[in-house]
Amino acid sequence: MRMTHRWLLAAAALLLTSGLAQADGGGEYVLDASNWQKAEKLLPEPVLKRVKAGDYQMKVVPVDSAKFKENFTAKYWAASEANEGKYDLDPATCGLKEKGSSKIPDHVFGKPFPKIDPKDPLAGCKVAWNFYLANQLGDGYGATFTLNGIDRNGEFRRIKLWLHSKAYMGTTTEGQDNPENLRGTSLSHAMEPADAEGVNILGQQINDWTSQDNIWAYVPQTRRSRRVNAASRSDPIAGLDIFSDDLNCYAGKVEYYKWKLTGEGEVLAPVLGPLAFTMKPTNSPTRYEVPIPYLKGAYETPGSKGAPWQITENLVFVPRPVWILEGESNDPYYNFGKVIMYVDKDMNRIYWKNVHNKAGEYFYTAMCGYHWSKNEDGSFGASTPNMVMGVNDKTDRAALGGRYSSQFLERQFDPNYFSLRALSRLSD
Repeated sequence: MRMTHRWLLAAAALLLTSGLAQADGGGEYVLDASNWQKAEKLLPEPVLKRVKAGDYQMKVVPVDSAKFKENFTAKYWAASEANEGKYDLDPATCGLKEKGSSKIPDHVFGKPFPKIDPKDPLAGCKVAWNFYLANQLGDGYGATFTLNGIDRNGEFRRIKLWLHSKAYMGTTTEGQDNPENLRGTSLSHAMEPADAEGVNILGQQINDWTSQDNIWAYVPQTRRSRRVNAASRSDPIAGLDIFSDDLNCYAGKVEYYKWKLTGEGEVLAPVLGPLAFTMKPTNSPTRYEVPIPYLKGAYETPGSKGAPWQITENLVFVPRPVWILEGESNDPYYNFGKVIMYVDKDMNRIYWKNVHNKAGEYFYTAMCGYHWSKNEDGSFGASTPNMVMGVNDKTDRAALGGRYSSQFLERQFDPNYFSLRALSRLSD
């Protein structure tokens, strides 16, 4: 079970996934060791050092900011504007509540805090809530993906699994039946290799200010489901240089961290394309499919130079304005210390995070890549994480998570699907 605990939350945490649309205008270039100075203020310092050393090459693509914002629907932006003044925060927990009361909202569509004052002592919490709720726009998701451990010699471990998830709080769809008062739930199933096959994970996040996530792991060797500590989100997954908390660059409740807004700036943001993919209808009126180009790694690309874990195809980097956010866990069993995150001011995505241990020493950077998708009439859209590149600068190793080539969005998942009963039956 110890080994299982280290990777089992990959599925519960690496929830995953537009198009390689045309960028506006010119100005494209490849950032590498010959011109690394162009990114002196556009990348976290550990990443810039690797560009300078020749480990990374990045295709930089400019994009019009107004068009980039159109990756979210007009309905989302209208709802965000209408939310101004509706919500407040509990200062002790960073918990979201309705203005003028202590009532916790059960559904919020759009940004709860469309205007952020950097001088506000609760600005960090407000940025975190804008980020969190934007994760749930797609209602429900599903994808099959891999976790790949990579060192200087190439891939040394591969895990394949699928993950399905259902959101409640920040969804486009209102009025869903939610008897357990959840913010979201997920179910995953490990497919490969043999020592992981059949391990299933069920996760539940309660809509309150203080509770830990409910997580159960089913192990086929024992044919039993066991509770798992939510702090295991900060454990390495199966000995890989990636963590369950790397989904969206942060996978926990907002209330788990103490948040502090420490600055603002601009970064190169990793995306599959500057503009949204088009969702494809299916035989089900509630389900869409999104075809996605595969993010090929250097270790899969013959003749590639630089770090074997860098992405060589279908990922571009766009300059984006960001909030610089510092978070630190309230849980004494959580393994990370200070975490620095770079959050898009408009799109609420965390593109990069630098992780320190509890002694305050930096050791790890995660790069989180995204895509957006919309249905054909533009009335429904989602923002989805597609990949994580986790790099341990102490061991000079890395891991790639996600990189699936298709996903589905399900607007009316059966809530009974996400249950302990379903958890055990997946391996029958």
